[in-house]
Amino acid sequence: MQKNFRVLREKIDKSRNIVLTTHVTPDGDAIGSALAFYGYLKAKGKNVRIINHSPTPDNLTFLDPKGVIKIFLKDKKKHSDIIRRADLVFILDTNEYSRIKTMENAVRNSKAEKICIDHHLGTDLNSFDLVLSDISIPATSQILYDYIKWEGVKYLTPQVATALYAGIMTDTGSFRYPRTSEKTFLICADLVKRGSDPVAVYDKIYCNIGKGKVRMLARFIDSFSFHFDDTVVIGIVTQEDFREFHSGIQDVEGFSTLLMNIKNIKSGFVIVELDKTIKLSFRSKGNIKINEFAALFGGGGHKNAAGATVPRANPKDIKDEIIRRYKDFFQV
Repeated sequence: MQKNFRVLREKIDKSRNIVLTTHVTPDGDAIGSALAFYGYLKAKGKNVRIINHSPTPDNLTFLDPKGVIKIFLKDKKKHSDIIRRADLVFILDTNEYSRIKTMENAVRNSKAEKICIDHHLGTDLNSFDLVLSDISIPATSQILYDYIKWEGVKYLTPQVATALYAGIMTDTGSFRYPRTSEKTFLICADLVKRGSDPVAVYDKIYCNIGKGKVRMLARFIDSFSFHFDDTVVIGIVTQEDFREFHSGIQDVEGFSTLLMNIKNIKSGFVIVELDKTIKLSFRSKGNIKINEFAALFGGGGHKNAAGATVPRANPKDIKDEIIRRYKDFFQV
């Protein structure tokens, strides 16, 4: 990958105006990647902006105390102009333009070079001017750590280290998901050495749940249905739930992890009813290739963690379809 590191540095050095973005409903790795790379680029004297489709979840806003992350639709014209004038646009923690949602056309139509830094399956190399991707790595933040350290340890400031640590910690499920390696722990040890506080980061991300989310979580648990000898669990979040508890899609973060903590569960599904679509989260354990199952719904992702978005429908009908297709696909 160091060959691509050299190419990336050359492109950055030749550029002045740079835009960073990430996927809809960003998680810790998406926000951590963007803010860490932002800190590195600012240290190099670049004019850099972070513009996202979705707002930052409340439990991750501590990573962005100055509010540098902007929301595209809050000033579509201004942000479209920034993207149009950019020399480089980085798409972080996703390899699909469709996942930057309302920003897709502005990014595609920009004359800027488009660079993807990601760790998911299925990257179309022809869609980007440069790709840094490694599906064996558990988090995009780990790829960025390798690059930034290769550039120079002076760029690993406490703020950059904290953002990278948050990204790695969340995308590894606090270091328990597959692909978490010895190198991952060594990297995180170095990030702690350089100023990241693992106790504080964990506390702010996982011990900061609002009352509305707690109540919605209770409703979500009440929705559970179990199938195939209690090895599969499905949970539903409806529009009514969002309205009743004054919550948003960001409050669903972590629900799929909860499913997989249940004894004997091999696969778990979260069905989230949105205004115009249904968001599906797929999780599995062991050799169950849930990303291949997600492809039946037009989605994709990792072997044990994937997602999809389908047209708005009755969530119970979607649940029935998941059960039927699961039975046929895995022959259970």
